[in-house]
Order: sequence, then structure tokens, then C-alpha cells
Amino acid sequence: MKRKRTIALLVVIALCLALLAGCGKKEEAPKQDVDFLLGSWFARTGSKDGVTVDAYDLFNGIFQLYFSKNGECTMSIGQNYAVVKWELTDSGVTLKGDDTYPITFPDETRKTLIIVINGNDVLMEKYKES
Repeated sequence: MKRKRTIALLVVIALCLALLAGCGKKEEAPKQDVDFLLGSWFARTGSKDGVTVDAYDLFNGIFQLYFSKNGECTMSIGQNYAVVKWELTDSGVTLKGDDTYPITFPDETRKTLIIVINGNDVLMEKYKES
């Protein structure tokens, strides 16, 4: 009888240890691939109310975004620039600085993006290094 109690006690202790071993572990969220986003993007066109213009004319210069892995994005027009934060969202990407700028991807290739600035849909293309 004493032997059965000892075995039962050992089984209970083993079960408790097994239960405690699983406690405290956090499941990591799956990492999202952001490599497609990193690097330089150049504005090609801007459109508003059905009217499309060359981005150079819209911004009076070259408009560029540079996404870094550290969550920062440099927005530049000519020699002027601002550094903002970027984050992935369910619908695309959001840039946050003094203002918030939503970014969407018009197709699954993710080689172009659309950012809304002052009510203008600005189409941008990823810079291709040679």
C-alpha cells in the first residue's frame, strides 16, 4: 500500500512539473517579410479627382521614400527630408510623423505602392539596383 502511494505521489509530481514546464512560454508572432519594402521608392505620378500628373511636377522635384529595417522611413523632396516611423498594417503600411500617411499596394507583386499625400494618390516604384 505504501508503494502505491509513493507511485501515485511521483505521478502527481511529474504531472505538476509537466504542467509548470509549459507555463511562461510566449509564442512569438510569425515574422512578416519586409524585405520587399526596404530600400528606395520613387514617385512616378500623382492623381486627384481623375487627373493624373507627373510626380516631378506635383512636388516640384523628385519625391522619394527610403525604408530602413529599423522602422524608419526617410521622405525626401529634392534636398528637403523628414524621418518618420513606418509600421505594417492589415491593409499595407502606415507612415507616422507629424501626419499619418497610408500606403497600399495595388497588386500582389508589391513593386509599386500608392501613398496618399494631401489628398493625392502618389504612385511610386521600387528602385531597382543593377
